[in-house]
Amino acid sequence: MQMSPLVTLILSIAFGAAALVGARLWLGGGKDVEVAAPTEPIVETAPVLVAVREIPRGVKIDPAWFEIEDRPAARIPRGAFASTDALLETGDARRTLVTVFAGETLAEDMLLAPGMRASLSAKIEPGFRAFSIRTTDVSGVAGFVLPGDRVDVIFTEDSSPESKTLKLVSKVLLQNVEVLGVDLNDDMTGEDASVFKTATLAVTLDQAQQLSVATQTGTLSFALRGSADEEFLQADAVTLGDKPEVRRQVAYVPRPAALKARGPSSSTVEVVLGEQVSTHTVPVSQ
Repeated sequence: MQMSPLVTLILSIAFGAAALVGARLWLGGGKDVEVAAPTEPIVETAPVLVAVREIPRGVKIDPAWFEIEDRPAARIPRGAFASTDALLETGDARRTLVTVFAGETLAEDMLLAPGMRASLSAKIEPGFRAFSIRTTDVSGVAGFVLPGDRVDVIFTEDSSPESKTLKLVSKVLLQNVEVLGVDLNDDMTGEDASVFKTATLAVTLDQAQQLSVATQTGTLSFALRGSADEEFLQADAVTLGDKPEVRRQVAYVPRPAALKARGPSSSTVEVVLGEQVSTHTVPVSQ
């Protein structure tokens, strides 16, 4: 059956309108689609003890120096403490094996083993040695040097020991050296200054040899550094010169005045008495 041209035209217009509407609906509907935001991965956290201040090595820890924070579980070190109760359960009077910095998580390997004595060796960093020297109230900065401070070590010697004159030379032997203890005190939390007779320093093996020789050939003294001073300075040796010799004092004897020029001490006088002439020698007054 053959369709009439009119029917064909109507169907074409209907199909075209339907296609147009469908296309517009498809394009318009895409604008209304909401794109879902990417979801952040869930990070698992756990409570840990974190230091709120710097804690020197070798000191008895105080639970008040820590607070509990939630940290990512993947970044928590092995053996970390979840609470102060967990720390106290490991034993009383625990001491630090290393320096614990502010904001650092406290872990078991940072502490001495329970019951282990707090020896000085626990405070010595790898590669360093403890070396003690004698001090006086002057060379020890009047007792103001405390364990944990840093000092410069000044060496003074006689550069001409074979000479009769004394020639002193002073030079900076070591700089920025840590004081581990004074006498038998190694408490780095103490603040009471006192005069001490010995000081123990943390030095390298080469520096220990230098100090050993210096103690036998001259004198050592400290120059206390500021707590924030880490600078190393180039310092040349200083010589104050020869010591003046003590000379024998001679009593002052005034020189005698120069003698005045003198004339003749006598004079000849002729005396004439008539025909007699006589000669006489008389002294001349000065």
